[in-house]
Amino acid sequence: MPIRPACRICGVVAKTPSVSEAGALPTLASVIFIRITEFSRRPVAEQARLRAQLEAALAIALIDIDPESRIVLDAPDGMAIAVLRDPAAALRIGQRCMHVAGAGVSVAAAINHGAVRLAPDAAGHPGLIGDAIGTASAIAHFAGPARMFVSRAFRDALAEAAPARAAQLRPAGVFTDANVRTHELLAFDERAAPARRRLLIAFGAFAIAGIGAAAYSFRDEARLRLFADQPAAIRFDVHPDGEIVVNGQLRGRTPPLGALQVLPGVHQVEIRKRGFPSHELELLVGPGQTVTVRHSFEAAAPQRPLLRRLRNFFGREH
Repeated sequence: MPIRPACRICGVVAKTPSVSEAGALPTLASVIFIRITEFSRRPVAEQARLRAQLEAALAIALIDIDPESRIVLDAPDGMAIAVLRDPAAALRIGQRCMHVAGAGVSVAAAINHGAVRLAPDAAGHPGLIGDAIGTASAIAHFAGPARMFVSRAFRDALAEAAPARAAQLRPAGVFTDANVRTHELLAFDERAAPARRRLLIAFGAFAIAGIGAAAYSFRDEARLRLFADQPAAIRFDVHPDGEIVVNGQLRGRTPPLGALQVLPGVHQVEIRKRGFPSHELELLVGPGQTVTVRHSFEAAAPQRPLLRRLRNFFGREH
C-alpha cells in the first residue's frame, strides 16, 4: 500500500511549541499505526462499519491520555496516533486498541519513535509528516492480524521512560520494506504479564460495550473536522408525503423537507406514513456526495379491514 506523504489530522493538535505551527522544526514522538487488515478488499459498507468500530475503541483508549500530548490522524486503512513525551502511554494505547479484534475487527498495529512535524497534505489540509509515521506504517504491514510490532527506536525510548515495560519486549525478527530498508522489530511478551493481559482483555470488552456517547462523539467530531469542506447530503423524493427518520431521530416531513445535510458515513433511514408499511434502508454517503431516496406510498394503498371483510363475505367488489 502506498504511504501518504502526510497523514491528515482529525483529532486534537498538541499545544506544544515544537509542533503547534506548520513548518516548525521536527519533534520526537511515538507513533501508533493501527490498520484494518485487508481493508481495500472489503465492501464499502463493511469498511465504514469496521472504521467506526476502530474509532470507538480508540476514543475509549484515549480517555486517560492528556489531549495536549497526542495527535489523532486519519490513515488510508486505519488510524494513527502521535504521542509526545510518553512512550509508555503510546504502548498502552496500542495494546488497548488491539483488543478491538475481540469484536471481530481484524487489525494489526505498530509503534515507532522518531521525528514528526506539522505540514499540509496534498489537498492543503493540516497533516503530520516524518520518518516516525512512514516507518510505523511500514512496520504495521509486517504484523499479521491481532499482532503488534514495535521498532528498536521505540524500544530504546521506552527503556528510558519505563524499563520494566521495555523488558517485556522480545525480538520478532528483521524485516525488509518496499524501499529495501531493514527493520529490527520486537513484540510484547504476553507471558511476562498474565495479570495485565487479563486486565487488557477486560478493557477490550468494556471498550466494545462502551460504543456509546463518548465513542459517537469522538467519531462525529473527527469526521466533522476531516470532512468540514466536503459536506454530504440525503435528498428525498417521496409521494405523496412521509415522515423522515434518520438514525432513529425524526427529522421532519417531506414535503416540505427536501434534503438533509449529514456526516459522511453509514446512515439508517426510515420513511413513515400512517396506514402504510415503513420504508427502511441503509445508506452509505461519501464526502461531498448527495444520495437521493425515492419512495411512493401510492402503489401499495392499504384496504380498510371492514371493506375487505365485506368483499370476502359477499364475494363481490365494493
